[in-house]
Amino acid sequence: MSDPSELPRGAAGGDPEDPRRTTATPFIAAVVLVVVILVAIVVGGMLSPADRNVTEADRITRSVADYIQAHNHDDADLQKSLVCSTWSADRSPLEAREGEITLQGVDSPEVNGDRARADVRITAEDGRGETTNTWQLIRSDDTWVVCN
Repeated sequence: MSDPSELPRGAAGGDPEDPRRTTATPFIAAVVLVVVILVAIVVGGMLSPADRNVTEADRITRSVADYIQAHNHDDADLQKSLVCSTWSADRSPLEAREGEITLQGVDSPEVNGDRARADVRITAEDGRGETTNTWQLIRSDDTWVVCN
């Protein structure tokens, strides 16, 4: 028999393979995984754009929030664009409140064609606490506007 030191490395009975030896397999697998994830994100975005995921309840909430913000900033021009043509300022759901108005929530929105209603919870700096009123809205050019 021959001397075991004469056997090639890794051969039976010889030294195990060098553990420092590296391959490109893990790197290639990671790159393939990243590419698959990116393709899935792009395809998902094309099949279901974010603007299609916005519900009527989301649009109503946005309109109410915009109206309250315009009211807080005394922006009469913006307020005009956020209310219906039959709007009466003296019947505004915010008329009896004083100071900065804070929207606490828009609950139970109900849509019936181009009309909607929702329970709007607000607080103000007037010390009266939270109040809830039912707000009426109508759809005008794909946008909900506040009515009374």
